[in-house]
Amino acid sequence: MSLETALTHEEGVKAASHLLRGHLGEDLADGARALSHPDSEHLIKFHGIYAQDDRDVRRERTLAKEELEYIFMVRVVVPGGRLTSAQWLALDDVAERFGNGTLRLTTRQTVQIHGVWKGSLRDLARRLHEATLSSFGGCGDVVRNTVLCPRLGEDPYYARLVTTIASHFRARTNAYLEVFVNGEIAVSVEDESEHDFYGVTYLPRKFKIAVAHPEENCVDVFAHDVGIIPTEHPTEGRGAHVLIGGGLGRSYQHPGTYARLAESLGFVREEDLVPVIQSLVEIYRDEGGRVDRRQARFKYVVAERGVDQIREEVVRRSGRVVVDAPAPLLAPGDDHLGWRPGSDGRSWLGLPVPRGRVRDAESSSLRGALRQIAETLDVQFVVTPRQDLRVGVAPELCAEIDRRVSGAGVTSAEDLSPVARRAIACVALPTCSKALAESERVLPEVLAIVDGALTRVGRSNHPLEVRVSGCPNGCSRAALAEVALVGRTKTTYDLYLGASPRGDRLARLVAEKVSLDHLDATLAPWLTRWAQEGAPGESFGDFVARTDQA
Repeated sequence: MSLETALTHEEGVKAASHLLRGHLGEDLADGARALSHPDSEHLIKFHGIYAQDDRDVRRERTLAKEELEYIFMVRVVVPGGRLTSAQWLALDDVAERFGNGTLRLTTRQTVQIHGVWKGSLRDLARRLHEATLSSFGGCGDVVRNTVLCPRLGEDPYYARLVTTIASHFRARTNAYLEVFVNGEIAVSVEDESEHDFYGVTYLPRKFKIAVAHPEENCVDVFAHDVGIIPTEHPTEGRGAHVLIGGGLGRSYQHPGTYARLAESLGFVREEDLVPVIQSLVEIYRDEGGRVDRRQARFKYVVAERGVDQIREEVVRRSGRVVVDAPAPLLAPGDDHLGWRPGSDGRSWLGLPVPRGRVRDAESSSLRGALRQIAETLDVQFVVTPRQDLRVGVAPELCAEIDRRVSGAGVTSAEDLSPVARRAIACVALPTCSKALAESERVLPEVLAIVDGALTRVGRSNHPLEVRVSGCPNGCSRAALAEVALVGRTKTTYDLYLGASPRGDRLARLVAEKVSLDHLDATLAPWLTRWAQEGAPGESFGDFVARTDQA
């Protein structure tokens, strides 16, 4: 095998890992703060855990010749973002006992625990296991947590669909239970088998699935490897429209990487949906790049082969019918905030979670209020794809929920500007190893700049999608924002404008290496033109796209 076609180091690690076990058991027992074996940092991701260090103190520790502040992030898998009260309490418990006292909600409806020491990972996993929660599959080269529009989640059919997808594509290996929960090998690896659609080397990279509401696009369905839009076909009956080949991550160092929107595969009957998805996973397993991880995502397979060829291959592999049809037009995504009546008989309160971080602060005790609610009332929780939280209760409990939330000083949706209601930021510094710039911690400053500029041009009451990302990997889905800041250096961002509020058009680069000190001066002329020249009801993103093409 030539150097040009040599597989990546990670492929060898997976193949030699004995179905994701590797040396993780030894690493967890050796008493060191960091992972000792060089292969463990990749393998531990399959178990939903990232090895990190506190980058706020990295330089001073390095200069002092001290060991870095090694910590771990644990990403808990939550299909469709749905949690019981007991599960919420378990998450709150592990955040307090083993993490930094906060819960981080993500755009993929997972919950992250930050600041965990290696010596606490097993105790944390056991506590999650008691609450029927797990981090297994939260990261790694597998099908990740399936995202579901919260409104669809009120329907038992769609709640079951997401659970079915999660169960079907969950890796079979017992490695997580043995290494993290039980702490001992329970079976012989030779007696264990993995899904054929994974094999011993699993997928080339991660694989993401989202289920959108047919009326709105809160999940950013075009940004996923597979997007599902439930619909009814005039001759085939109930099913879903399937999109394929989306993905927003790219690399500054690799010009061959790019953000890409998913394309229409076609209509699939409901009983054929999981087999069709499995065929897509199999195609990715066989044809996805295993030589360069930066170009290993499914979107590159779709771009190279074309949707028509992929459709033919899916039909051949699955034996199911895929009806060629255009993708439906979706409305802009709902923020799901405030009180809404649910189709399940519950009333749902969408609580804004600033920057997705559930914490107690001087002005607001959000985490404490949610814990008290979970301890004393019959509620359900749903993490939204916008990093917020919905609380579902019997209608007669609405006043009690309002009393507790307001008594804790929790911000309501009505207290936020239209921009702040919809803003998203990834975690970035100080924990993410990929971050080039701040994101979560500078979002308030960015929102103040944008809101100030909108006020000056008389558009303060207009919604505007603003997203900040610490790097171009796309965790905040910044490429689908009307105003996007993507970290370029420690203090600068590339500014992108003009994505569609409907999530079906990418933003375009308008300025490179913009510091926050110069953001207002760079953005204000665009907002001024929008206010002066925009058509009635025209969104900022649509205005930028229209005038850019004129």
